Amino acid sequence: MVKLVEFKEENFKDYIKLYNEFVEGKSDLIPDVLELECNNIDDYKNILVELENRKNGKHEDIDWYRDGHYFLAYDEDKLIGIGCIRNNLTKKGYDIWGNIAYGVRPSERKKGYGTKIAKNLIEKCKDIGIEEIILCHYEDNVISPKIFMKIGAKYVNSITSTVSNKNIKRYNIVIKK
Repeated sequence: MVKLVEFKEENFKDYIKLYNEFVEGKSDLIPDVLELECNNIDDYKNILVELENRKNGKHEDIDWYRDGHYFLAYDEDKLIGIGCIRNNLTKKGYDIWGNIAYGVRPSERKKGYGTKIAKNLIEKCKDIGIEEIILCHYEDNVISPKIFMKIGAKYVNSITSTVSNKNIKRYNIVIKK
């Protein structure tokens, strides 16, 4: 069973193995926390501070979203991925990024974990009080639309990113009260 847990210092050894697997495999560093360098415990502690700042709306991507919540995804005792929720999106965040992002470690792909992490993130969105979940992906991404359909997302439209100039497909999930 996949469970999302907040980042804590005790997860350092698991995280650095996952981080190195993403970096060494030259995988896309999604969610963006993977873009923060992590070579040792001090780097990891800095990441913890950064994630707390994002949770409290003190971060450099404030023009995209106000607060961000980051989670480690475990299946039993194995770290299989990472997820994040971006809450209170700006127009740019709404159009281009969406509310959730997740990444499955390369060695654990094609096992259904992306769908499981996404479902868990939707539940967390409900807990936070998000009433419409926006999901986005670049048009050339063939995996995300399959996951989005499995979790009940509805296609909304396609736009061109004002940042990357790539085509983005947007979906939503409306939370019923």
